[in-house]
Amino acid sequence: MAADPYEREYRADLGAFVGTAFVMGFFFLVVAIMTVQGENDPAVKVLIPGLLIGFLVLNLGTEMWTRTYVSRHRIVKRGLFRTIATPWRGIQGIEIESGYRTRYVVIYDDLGREIPLPHLRSNEVDVEKEARALREIWEKRRGPRWKPIPDIAAKISFRE
Repeated sequence: MAADPYEREYRADLGAFVGTAFVMGFFFLVVAIMTVQGENDPAVKVLIPGLLIGFLVLNLGTEMWTRTYVSRHRIVKRGLFRTIATPWRGIQGIEIESGYRTRYVVIYDDLGREIPLPHLRSNEVDVEKEARALREIWEKRRGPRWKPIPDIAAKISFRE
């Protein structure tokens, strides 16, 4: 059976994940050791390492858990606490936005929400190529009766 040409999944690269975990873990370990060995209140000796470990687990867990899944029927954005599934006919636009240091892909749904897609950032993939591929799938899968919603189309063109 051939692979579905519409299926795509974007998630964290395991190599980058391990490197980030090592660097952050080393930094947090040094800070935790300095805090515990220093002349600090006992509450601080427990609180600071606990907060550092919690931040590390939350950050790395978020990177590994979040993903964007594209299928023949929808785009699914899986976040840490919520999953948003948007059918192709419910998408009003697929655009590239610019952030502080990266560019990333967003979709606009039929309610006008701007939904950034995890792991579709310029430091992880070629955003131009991937946005173009997603637009091609969207144009094929949204259906013949799809029409742009004027207010949302105006919002998208204003953002450009």
